[in-house]
Amino acid sequence: MTDRSFEAGSVDRSVIVTGDHNTATLVFGDSGVRLPIARRQIPRADPRPARPPGPDARELDVLAPTADLPLFGREAELAGLRAWLDDEAAVSVHAVIGEAGTGKTRLALELCRAIDPDLKPGAWVAGFVDPDMLAPVVAALATRQVAWASRTLLVVDYAIACREALAGLLDRLTQDEVPGRVRILILEREASPEQGWWRDLSQPALDGKKDRSNLFHGAAPQRLAGLAAREERRGLVKAAQAAARALRPDLPEPAAVPEPGADAAFDARLDEARFANPLSLVMAGVLSVDRPPGEALALRRLDAARKLARRELARLEGQAKTVGVSAQALRHAIAFNGLAGGLPTAGLRKTLKDEFDAAVIATDVAALATLLRAELPAADDEERPGAAEEAGEPRLGTIRPDLVGEGAILEALEGEDDADAAALVARAYAATGGAAAAALMRLAQDFAYALEDATAKPDEVEVARRVMGWIAALAEGIDDPEMLEPLAYALPRQTTILREAAAAITARVVEGFREAAGDDLNERGRAAGWINNLSVRLSDLGRREDALAAAEEAAASYRGLAAERPGAFMPVLAGVLKNIATFRSDLGRREDALAAAKEATVLYRGLDSAQPGRFTSDVAGALSNLASRLSDLGDFENAFTVAEEAASLYRTLAAARPGAFELDYAIALTNLALRLIDNGRCEDALAAAEEAVLLQRTLAAAQPDAFTPNLATALINLAKCLNALGRFENALTAAQEALTLYRMLATGRPDVFKPNVAMALNNLANSLNTLGRFEVALAAAEESVSIRRILVADQPASFVINLSVSLGSLSDSRFLLGDISGAHAALDEAIRTLLPVFLRSPPSVARWMQMHLQRYPSRCAAAGVQPDEVLLAPILETFQRLEQENPDGE
Repeated sequence: MTDRSFEAGSVDRSVIVTGDHNTATLVFGDSGVRLPIARRQIPRADPRPARPPGPDARELDVLAPTADLPLFGREAELAGLRAWLDDEAAVSVHAVIGEAGTGKTRLALELCRAIDPDLKPGAWVAGFVDPDMLAPVVAALATRQVAWASRTLLVVDYAIACREALAGLLDRLTQDEVPGRVRILILEREASPEQGWWRDLSQPALDGKKDRSNLFHGAAPQRLAGLAAREERRGLVKAAQAAARALRPDLPEPAAVPEPGADAAFDARLDEARFANPLSLVMAGVLSVDRPPGEALALRRLDAARKLARRELARLEGQAKTVGVSAQALRHAIAFNGLAGGLPTAGLRKTLKDEFDAAVIATDVAALATLLRAELPAADDEERPGAAEEAGEPRLGTIRPDLVGEGAILEALEGEDDADAAALVARAYAATGGAAAAALMRLAQDFAYALEDATAKPDEVEVARRVMGWIAALAEGIDDPEMLEPLAYALPRQTTILREAAAAITARVVEGFREAAGDDLNERGRAAGWINNLSVRLSDLGRREDALAAAEEAAASYRGLAAERPGAFMPVLAGVLKNIATFRSDLGRREDALAAAKEATVLYRGLDSAQPGRFTSDVAGALSNLASRLSDLGDFENAFTVAEEAASLYRTLAAARPGAFELDYAIALTNLALRLIDNGRCEDALAAAEEAVLLQRTLAAAQPDAFTPNLATALINLAKCLNALGRFENALTAAQEALTLYRMLATGRPDVFKPNVAMALNNLANSLNTLGRFEVALAAAEESVSIRRILVADQPASFVINLSVSLGSLSDSRFLLGDISGAHAALDEAIRTLLPVFLRSPPSVARWMQMHLQRYPSRCAAAGVQPDEVLLAPILETFQRLEQENPDGE
């Protein structure tokens, strides 16, 4: 391809685009900075050995994002991305998240295809940047002035693996003059606003000068919705079957995918929530080549992935046999490479030799290395012009898609001794660190959730336990916090199954960094950051006292750091104080909570005054928190004033940048509605709640997976407002819609949204009782209790209070239906369930225990039993002590 040059004023500031059509390298004049881009949107010859159609064909090619399958149901998403590209901002960063198989990479490829058909001057230069290549490029950018091509789109997959380099790139883009447009599209599975890659990238750098938040297109990543339409789902199964059939002409003609209405059972399966995931549909289509489509569709998602993994391993074993490599050695190498997230190709033979020596497996390492290079080529071998000079580190590929690759790891280690498998995991982690951590977390996200799935099969539960055991053993065997940090960082927050592991691992990282910090300012900041992360992890587990202690330790560290470098650490201190306010409130320390909330607000106001506009959103957030704390203390008038100011600030921000602040404004309206109810202004509260719901509906319509949870929360608040006005039927309608939304969300992500379903059911039961619909209320209360029992069994500290609340509601429902003994039994259990928490931390749950005690005498009398004095004695003593300590009842 002829080199192209986009002039930017002078030759040393020009951008030269070179490449071979499938690849491109941005060369920034004579600055020495070279950025390789893989243009995956342009078909290229497969670097692997040719495999003609037949038994040895690679059927997994049908599952690749580059497969020639129609793109169904993504018109709205593509239109939204095109609008983002056309935005007036010079630099803009956007993120798309979604579980494995939702089609994130395919969507990005389609966008690149649409805007970058060839490399003509002035056209978009679009492509994927390998995460491993960002670090050397950012290092070069740090010391050189460059100008960008007139329009550049960079797609970065697996953000966790390159978060530090991405942060450096964004910091650079806050300083560089960008005459055209630079767009960065980030793809990942999850993104937590509280901690992790999204928070780190969207927050200002620690030097206090670079505000990355202005680069971001929205306040939250876009969660990629599933395929909703049945016929889009059917079409994808058909297309996948046809593509797989073309690879296997040796097989008999497969049964056709049933047409609409021809097979009611097949249509019903297509409508199941799991088939909103495009990968599940494509896997079913591939598997339907040698089995009936209905049977392929009936397979559970993980079963389908493991079947395809077994077939791919069998194919690879056949290739290994031809070069004298045993099936055992091949499987071991596939597991090792997969767990490492792709082994570095530099020194591959030595890496394999060391591994096989450790595993005591004899094999021809040279032949195995050659086979792996051929079957799992590093895409970067040909897509990184000048890779050696750029200090890049090409890695072997892994079996894709990820879900099947993870299935291959499990299949390869099937029957392996647990200790040997754990040792293999540890060696893979030692080889690649962060890449292995990310691979292990993806494996846990996809296969360990069976521990929370009531419908999971025994073998799935056993696999989940093995995977969690590997994580625990890996963490236990690492003493160096530097080595443990990538694993702690990779642990996602939005899951209950990994919360215990996340807290334990984060605690060990904290211990190591705390001891090593010494007097070094940066190391002290690093330790304080991990202590703050630990407080969040502990809070997720319901360990409120421990969470508060960690947060207060972090705040103390940040106070000292802020005294030395206020621009870097004062904003972080303010954020920690907001958390402390919430934690103290949860523990019933309301005066102390108010003090922390006030200090956070003062700090943010000072920062915003010094740099007008930069911290306005932080001021608004601190005000919302302060309003809640004032309300906790009964200062409803001031709480309303503060909440109103927060909503006003967010309204102004949302008007200027809707994509970034509409969500925050809607949440602020919800908070304002609660404060209005506190002040008896129920009509005004209803107006605010209705506006919040309307905003959330608009957001959820555009990005259902991202904003539906917020809509459900807004509906629950709307129900409160309607109940306060005596509009009970309308309140019930809102509560029912919230429950429906949470049920839908829990179908796809039970680990995250099952607790919300239980909460919504409990609220619904109370609303139904108010309307005299006692039998339906009883069913809702019973289901809420059932869900929370399961949650308590797995995470007692997180959900025991909630279970007690649901048992109280169950008692009310039974009582109203005349089941007096059942009502007494439920209330007795509610008190006993809450008692340990109450005795340990009385203020945090006093209101719930008081609610139970108010009902207890009458329930005992109705049931004809004497109150349990042994049960009541420590409770009454604790309440008497609380009254003596706080005679004003504050």
